[in-house]
Order: sequence, then C-alpha cells, then structure tokens
Amino acid sequence: MNSSSSPKVLASAASGVIPLIEANRGDADLIFGRSGIRSKDLENPTNELELGEFCRLFSEAAQQTGNNNFGLHFGSDFEPRRLGAIGYAAISSPTLAAGLRNMETYFPAHQGQSSFGLIRDDDMLWLSYRINDPQIEDRRHDAELSMGMFLNVFRHALGPDWCPLEIRFEHAKPESHQEHEALFGAPVQFGRRTNALAFRPSDLDIKMPSADPYLYSIVEAFLQSRCDLHENPETFAESVRNQIKLNLSTTAPTVAEIARLFDLSDDDFQQELNAHKLSFKSLLRSAREELSLHYLDRHDVPLTEVAMLLGYSELSAFSRAFRKWTGMSPQKYRQSHRKSPQPHTV
Repeated sequence: MNSSSSPKVLASAASGVIPLIEANRGDADLIFGRSGIRSKDLENPTNELELGEFCRLFSEAAQQTGNNNFGLHFGSDFEPRRLGAIGYAAISSPTLAAGLRNMETYFPAHQGQSSFGLIRDDDMLWLSYRINDPQIEDRRHDAELSMGMFLNVFRHALGPDWCPLEIRFEHAKPESHQEHEALFGAPVQFGRRTNALAFRPSDLDIKMPSADPYLYSIVEAFLQSRCDLHENPETFAESVRNQIKLNLSTTAPTVAEIARLFDLSDDDFQQELNAHKLSFKSLLRSAREELSLHYLDRHDVPLTEVAMLLGYSELSAFSRAFRKWTGMSPQKYRQSHRKSPQPHTV
C-alpha cells in the first residue's frame, strides 16, 4: 500500500459484521455512522476501507452493543473464505505451510501498514501480526478478531478441535478476559510486544483439505495485481522493516536472518537492498525508532524492557540512540507524551 496515504484494508475483512451487530441487538446505522464507514461499502468485498475506520467500527460495535468481546466473537466465527482473496490463497494452497507463506507474501495486498509473518522460537513457531501505523491506537478488537481469523485458517487444515500452544496480545488485559482462553483453547497473555499465535513446526506439514491449484492461480493473479498497483520504491523497504520489527528481541536480527525470511541468499538480499538504494543498517535504525515510539507510549513498560525489546543489551545504548533520533532522552519523551490512562475495557 502507498505509505503516503492512510492504510487500507479490503472490505472482505468485515464480511458478516452487520448480522453480528443485529444478533447483539445493536444499531448498525448508528455504529457505521460513528465509525465513518458506510454499510454499502461492504457490498463489494474488494472495496478498500480506511484501516483506522475499520478498527473503529468494531470498537463502536463493542461499546454500542455492550458486548465487550465483540471483536473476539467476530473472529472466532469467521470462515477463511470470507476473507476473500487472501483467505482463498491460504485454503487453496497444497499445505498449511504454503498457505501461511502465501498469506505472508500477499498480506500487503489485503491490508496496509501491518506486519504478518512467521517467527521461529526454539521448538515452536509464532504467527505474528500487528498494525504498524502509530496513528491507529484503538486496535484491541482488530487484534482479537484477526487472531481468531488466523486460528480458523489453522483449524481449516488441522480440524475444528485443534488448539494453539499459546496466544499473545499487545493490548492490556480486558475485564472479560476469561473467555479468550475458552475460545482459543490455549493460555492467553496480554501486554506483549505483538499479537501472536504459537504452534508446533510439525503442524505445517498438514495438507489443506481444499487445495485447488486452479483457484489459487486465479486469486494469486488478483493479489499480485494489487501488489503491482501499489508498488512504489518504499514497498521493499517497508517489507524489510516489518520483518526486522517482528524479529527484534534481546538481540537485533542479522542480514542473513532477514534474507532467509525472504527466501534469498545473503548476496541476493544485499543486491536487492543495493537496487533499492537501501542499507540494512538504516532500515534497522528506522524500525527501532518506530517501535521505540510505540513502546514509550505504553507507560507500563519499563525503559529497561523497551531497550531489550529493541535489541539493545543496555538501557544506556538505547538512550544514546533515542537521543540521536529525537533530540531528547526516552524519559523526557515519555513524560512529554503522557496521556490520561484509558480503561482496559475499551
């Protein structure tokens, strides 16, 4: 998606929201009016919605219906094919591994300024997702409905009783959090650095029951055309930054590690960087800077933990880098951007 404009998401992601609003005795017209989306915008699944308005739609629905887990319920009942092209790209692939890789490849065609990817962690894998646009703050329901959607891609391949090893969310624990573990069938943690679903590597070998090469060729052409339509010099840089952000932990990812995520050799990856007049060092710096602002806005995360999440071994190293980026210390930035605490139920 074009980074100079606000991020978009295809209307297929909201398929079925009106019946759920009505089932919860909500006023769909009022909810849509407050969100900024017109209900008729959902009639064509390939229409583009403003991602911020999409997130607001579900927050408004939760508030107006009194169902604090509205996004969670929406995602848990969402069939992959209702996601449109990106959903069909997953379930028409030959295996779960291919389906997830195809979703990762073409996710920018479905939703802009968002990270979606697989991360290996010892003997398990994580499917990680988050919105990267710092202007979109009210994203709890989007995170919960998205993880429910992704869970159902797994269950499409592995059966309706399959459960992940663990679920993580970046938002604070809501009051009605007990239902999350029941719906996911797994331990759920809140206040983490991203939204993620943990599973066993062996799950990837499972064949998709609805594999369809012809159907995949059709949806791939559509998704590729959308990627081409939005192609610009920033696209590759954004993809690399997203992968860096997903793989930042106690240490920063290396060029070789990121190259493998793009299925490229170190030399080929470096050639791609050179062709786009990019340096890995500058992309790492910009990824850290962007994430640092996100973490510093969360006053419950200690500065030492922020430094660790950005791959710095010491707080002093992070403080020096942050001062170069912004001209002020992390402490001063956090104090100057302190907001009134928001209730966890929103």
